[in-house]
Amino acid sequence: KNWRKQLWIKGRNMTVWHLIATMRTERQTPEQAARNRSLPLEAVLEAMHYYILHKDIVEADNEEEKRRLIAKGYKLD
Repeated sequence: KNWRKQLWIKGRNMTVWHLIATMRTERQTPEQAARNRSLPLEAVLEAMHYYILHKDIVEADNEEEKRRLIAKGYKLD
């Protein structure tokens, strides 16, 4: 069973956090993110809106993912 609580991007193996984090890191506009990932702009905007409304869920998932990776021996900065 998947432990994540946040939404996934429909038809992709990508969570809302992964999309938002990539957009931040690469300093992308929603239009650029949609184009670069072959996503409808509406899907990117919906993910951004979801993140704003459910930031606590998304951030908790992100922290849990970090915890699990560290437990597996990954070194995170």
